[in-house]
Formats: sequence, C-alpha cells, structure tokens
Amino acid sequence: MDESSSRDLMGEIYKEYEKRGGFEHLEGKGKPLSQETLNSDPLNSVIKNANYLPEWIKAQHKVRDTILELLQKREKSTVTEKEEKATIKEINNLIKKYNRQCPVRLQKAFVSLETLERDQHKWL
Repeated sequence: MDESSSRDLMGEIYKEYEKRGGFEHLEGKGKPLSQETLNSDPLNSVIKNANYLPEWIKAQHKVRDTILELLQKREKSTVTEKEEKATIKEINNLIKKYNRQCPVRLQKAFVSLETLERDQHKWL
C-alpha cells in the first residue's frame, strides 16, 4: 500500500463501491433535486430525516402544550386563580429553559396572565 492510498482510506472504499455498481440503484437517481433540498441546510435535512428533535424544540413544544392546557382550563372555568399563577410560573421556568437552549435569535419573552392569550401564537 503506497502512502497516498493509506491517507485516503474512505476515498478508496468509495471508489471500490462505485466500481462494483453500488450507486446504480439509489432511490431518486436521475431525478431533479427538490426545492427544499436545494434551499435547506444539509444538516437540518439529515436531522429531520432521522426524526431527531433538538432539546430546545422539545422545550418549545412543552411550553406550547402547557399554555394550551391552561387556556383550555380557563375556557372551561376549571382552574382557580392560584392554579393559574402557579402554571404561569411553571411556563416561565420552561421558557427560561428554552431560552438557554435555543439559538439566540429565537429566544422569547416570558408570559403573564394578562398576555397569555396573545403570547400563545408565539409558541404554535
């Protein structure tokens, strides 16, 4: 094995696979790439295809779900003022966790009892 081939082991494996026709029957071969593929970040599409959710997305969903639960309880009049205040505190703790994990430009402000209805749309 000469020095050039030992430095590019993956390249050699790729070339050998190509010679054996390993790329001949790939799904979508010969078809144009979609606009989504052309315009998206390759890492995002890999993550999406792997069904992986980053922790900050999970935190965002938890905030959304907790807000929606509180609004449903409000609508049915099945929540006390004390429970509302405790849930708002819980929501704001979840938002704090979300803000620590998400990209800076996606950080969001805390909610209050007065702004909850308006702020719910930020989390949908």
